Amino acid sequence: MFLETYVTASLTGSTQDEILKELAQLAKSLDIVSDEAQLVADYHEREQESTTGFGNGVAIPHAKSNNVKTATILFGRSSQAIEWDSLDGKPVHTFISLLVPADAGDVHLKLLASLSRKLVHKDFVEILNTGDQQAVLDAINQAIS
Repeated sequence: MFLETYVTASLTGSTQDEILKELAQLAKSLDIVSDEAQLVADYHEREQESTTGFGNGVAIPHAKSNNVKTATILFGRSSQAIEWDSLDGKPVHTFISLLVPADAGDVHLKLLASLSRKLVHKDFVEILNTGDQQAVLDAINQAIS
């Protein structure tokens, strides 16, 4: 499965809400979504169901919505630790946002399953947390293919 993947290593928000707004702003600037505010609302709705903080410093905020034009992965890192109510109780600084159109069937479940399975591997998490842009792209594309 090939998806567009965009990497930004410089998220500056200091709260979960600020990070979600930055990711939404990025998605809008790349023309992935129609409405930036709607994506923020979609992210928050998903977080209320259960946390997307998977542990090891990684969160996978995601949205499946009519607002999303094309299935895309956004990747970003924050220089500071962000409280995310993660499964391991630790803050997050690495973010993989999955954005999938509402009519894309089970694409987002497949992506989520592929990525979450890889998050138990220390080498994969290490690349996400410290790798350069190309290493991160390669690791994510390998995980979802």
